Amino acid sequence: MELNAFSAGIEPGGLTLSHEIKILVCYLLQNIRQKLTLSQINEALLKKGLVNYFELADAMSELLDSGHIVICATNKKDEECYGLTELGVRTAREFSDTLPLTVREKALISAQNLLARQKSAAENIVTVDKVKDGYMVNLIISDIGSDLMNLSLFMPTETEADAVKRQFIRDPLLIYKGMLALLTGDLKTVGELIPSDNAMYDD
Repeated sequence: MELNAFSAGIEPGGLTLSHEIKILVCYLLQNIRQKLTLSQINEALLKKGLVNYFELADAMSELLDSGHIVICATNKKDEECYGLTELGVRTAREFSDTLPLTVREKALISAQNLLARQKSAAENIVTVDKVKDGYMVNLIISDIGSDLMNLSLFMPTETEADAVKRQFIRDPLLIYKGMLALLTGDLKTVGELIPSDNAMYDD
């Protein structure tokens, strides 16, 4: 008889059976359409309370042993990435419908948002440096050639510096458009100053 997974950290509607967790991992790797690191899989599924940390670790180990997933490459940070084998692909296709639709949707959206945040963090750099009388917040939006924006702001407190950092990471495009609007005086050129539809930056 299959034992229920530990329920610690699992939100209502999350998965409590080990075979369901393994199916969810296969479903995620199949539908995200790219290889993921263990930390990315953990963050995507744990942040929404879909699975328990220890059961997910066991599921990953069992999927490797059974040949459903494979360590197939390392990324630019030399982290191991996981991908599906043909067996894993078949498992995702044949059994993912047995999982609740809400769980599948949350897992996929969570992973997509995580990857988008990581891509944004690579392209939009924020540093906070302590200075004698406060903090300097450096905001950079990089491009293929010259940076689109390279701005430094003085903030008197660490709390205010962190607020600037979080807002920039949440929606760099809005900050860039706002700067253009203020400096050119041409709001029509840069579009309406409304937040981007970036639920991926939820706290």
